[in-house]
Amino acid sequence: MKRFLLFISVIALLQSKQAFAQDPHYSQYNEISSYINPALCGVAYDVRAMVNYRSQWGSVSTPYKTYGGSAEFAIKHVKTRKAYLTAGLIIYEDVAGSGNMSQLHVGGILGAVVNTGAHSKLSFAATGSFDQRRITGGNFQWENQYNGYQYDAAIQGETLPTNQINYSDFGAGVNFHFAKSEKFISSSDGHRFDMGFSVYHLNTPLISFYNTNESQYMKYINYMSFTIALPRVKANIIPSYILMFQGPSIELDAGIMFRYIISEAAARSNLTKSMAISAGVYYRSTDAIIPQVLLEFSKYAVGVSYDFNTSQLTPYSRLQGGLELMLRYNWNPGYGTSVGNTTGPKSTPYFK
Repeated sequence: MKRFLLFISVIALLQSKQAFAQDPHYSQYNEISSYINPALCGVAYDVRAMVNYRSQWGSVSTPYKTYGGSAEFAIKHVKTRKAYLTAGLIIYEDVAGSGNMSQLHVGGILGAVVNTGAHSKLSFAATGSFDQRRITGGNFQWENQYNGYQYDAAIQGETLPTNQINYSDFGAGVNFHFAKSEKFISSSDGHRFDMGFSVYHLNTPLISFYNTNESQYMKYINYMSFTIALPRVKANIIPSYILMFQGPSIELDAGIMFRYIISEAAARSNLTKSMAISAGVYYRSTDAIIPQVLLEFSKYAVGVSYDFNTSQLTPYSRLQGGLELMLRYNWNPGYGTSVGNTTGPKSTPYFK
């Protein structure tokens, strides 16, 4: 009986926390740029692809799992020096709880980047997606199945009018990008800065399984990220934050990474590969402390983070939150002196 009541209370807490947020969480938000703002697509990279995986709440319930991937492209023309187009694709699936409530998101991005100065860019983009939510209620335990003494599976529980809903979703954003050097890994002149604002669920789609007028709240995101090259040492510090508003929910994630540059890409040859290792810690307000590690080598990067839960669920979670893994690939010119180059055909893809 006690175990059953504990299970119900924990699930209720989890569901109430997720009901307002309604969107998957990512701790490595700096690595999922297309997810937090479509205007970040194709700004700092000509071609970039990444995949990630997240599993959380395994210590208190059926794990909540998120699988995702994205690809970004800068579509440039040698005759256009001041502006270019960007395009992207983002896919993720979120599977939550014992009911296997899942959300499949398949979205496209189209944007434009304007060079506002020798080292700065202003970008605008919109995103549209097909979304599908499904739920499997076979594992649910309903209140009416409690017979006064214990849970009784023989008692018929509630039924859902539908177990699948499909809808379209739209968003847009703007971003300002500054890079003193076009090197991605640099020990001397790698200052970078991104600041932006985005809005998701502009059409407030209906998301109820009970055919009611329950719509998804619009989500507003503001963020800043700095990369500061330390003088006379092969290192950067990277502070950042992301602030999200969605309905009555507010979330603030903030932290700092320290990057040690093991080697820099050779300026005129491919003999020396760039390599760096970063470590840092982030804090999600009233929810988790999140250490992160990132290894970058040539065109590849691997990131690992773990959420140590600090919310009201701590007595049940025993600090165990969620593991997140990320793999990133940058196609040439992913690193080195040609990153972000908009003045010649070496910046791929380029069209005449």
